[in-house]
Amino acid sequence: MHSKLEEISDGIFAYVQGRGEWFVNNTGLITTKEFSIAIDSVVNEERAKIMLSKFREVTRSQIKILVNTHGHGDHVWTNHLFNATSICHENCRKDTIMANPEVFKSIFPEFDFSGAKVTPQDVTFSTEVKIHAENLEIRLIHPGVAHTSGDAYVYIPERKIVFCGDLLFAKPCTPFVLMGSVLGNIKALKELLNLDAEIYVPGHGNVATKDEVREAIEYLEFVYNEAKLGIEKGMSFHEAIRDLELGRFKNWSEKERIVANLARAYAELSSHEINLFEIVRLMRDWK
Repeated sequence: MHSKLEEISDGIFAYVQGRGEWFVNNTGLITTKEFSIAIDSVVNEERAKIMLSKFREVTRSQIKILVNTHGHGDHVWTNHLFNATSICHENCRKDTIMANPEVFKSIFPEFDFSGAKVTPQDVTFSTEVKIHAENLEIRLIHPGVAHTSGDAYVYIPERKIVFCGDLLFAKPCTPFVLMGSVLGNIKALKELLNLDAEIYVPGHGNVATKDEVREAIEYLEFVYNEAKLGIEKGMSFHEAIRDLELGRFKNWSEKERIVANLARAYAELSSHEINLFEIVRLMRDWK
């Protein structure tokens, strides 16, 4: 699988894996003469060793802090390979503890989770925390329930850079909000859009701009409106997903995520209950 380390500003790097498909996430590195900060880990040891090898080529100092943007396995399961203090939102730590790699191995046998390990974070915060490295102010901000209940984005105002975690899947990567909130993710993306920023590193997909943030908002608004329309017509979730047409989003990758996203929108708008195993089965079978 192809991966690349892009220097997006002096001493600030985006590590982009593949095209951002399932369990193939992006990470980040901020390196100064004082200390370095990593943003997220990856899903298995093989990928982590490749990433860390590339980090060593450019780091100016020891990685002392590891930031997790949320608690999904592809962002936390190789935390143990960092000799660093880890920090995340308080709900992210809870999600990290609950996300058992063995369960995912049974649900997704086609993916490689070798070496995946649950390593709870050392430090948590509730709304915002700031890290100061040399002259950089690095803000970790919780936008509320969005992709999950424990998201945080990393904002570096001086450089106009945001590491978004999975708040942003950059086109053509289809967003995924099964464990969060469609409306909450829209709100969070609008918050990102209003920042004084120019470079947005998504959790999946290529390094982006405000244009990709807008595209993600439009996709999620489409999902929410489809759910609202289905409910107004008296359609069940299963009827709505059966008849749904993606329109201009039909060529986005991992388009089967519409199943999970519509289920979440239905749950927000009605009494629809989400069954994870059913959603996985429906995604495998969807069109």
